[in-house]
Amino acid sequence: MTQSVCAYCKSEKPLTREHLWPASLHRRLVEAAKIQTNAFWLARLQKTISSEPQIRDVCAECNNGVLSELDSYICSLFDASFTHTPQRYEKVQFEYDYHFLKRWLLKMCFNSARIHGSADLTALEALLPYILGKQTDLSRSTQLFLQLTFPQEIPTEDLEAEARTDQPMILYPDLNRVGFMYYTAHGIGNKLLRAIHLRSFTFFVAFWQHGKGQAEQYDFARVFTRHNANAMLLRPNQSKVTLDCNGLGAWDSFKGSRVNQLAFNKDE
Repeated sequence: MTQSVCAYCKSEKPLTREHLWPASLHRRLVEAAKIQTNAFWLARLQKTISSEPQIRDVCAECNNGVLSELDSYICSLFDASFTHTPQRYEKVQFEYDYHFLKRWLLKMCFNSARIHGSADLTALEALLPYILGKQTDLSRSTQLFLQLTFPQEIPTEDLEAEARTDQPMILYPDLNRVGFMYYTAHGIGNKLLRAIHLRSFTFFVAFWQHGKGQAEQYDFARVFTRHNANAMLLRPNQSKVTLDCNGLGAWDSFKGSRVNQLAFNKDE
């Protein structure tokens, strides 16, 4: 172990390795998706790698304490909600703990931002007290949206010639991904969001300046949910929502993850 400053608690302590995706969660993904080999898309290299991305800047106390607690929560949520792949138009009831879920998603975003040196790193740094469970009021500077992704036929023109058959090829939303994206809409311009995909569940995090009024957030939520099929704003006073699996097709979602752009430019 090396001695330096922990990325989370900012204390000078011996540092350990932090996986981008918790090993316990990745094992669940492999089992649920029946994946034979490991594959991780690394945006900064624009390539798929066979070993899981790691970063060595977290102290053992954080890694084995509060961050491990968040990982344990998401694993239990995975077992309860994410193993099933809903079909298009299927209704899904989702039960969750709002703050545990959001803190874990922000932890994933922070890990990804450090690995890639992303533009939202400063915004995520400001949320560390919330991620560590110390300042719940910081949650108000982020919004959390959820949309379900459905299995989708891959268009023939998108398949390489040798992969084309008489039978349709269906892509299932059976991967975990995290990254940033730019959302462009009339009256909003470009806004940087984080997208976290847990199989069929796609979470979007929007960031706002802490302490500002809520009017801008309200307007953004109205536009975002109107123009993204069946996306829902999750609220801290809720622990259960019913979702329609008719948001984004798995193939469209996969292609969009390589472009980092979600645009809606029409007038309202």
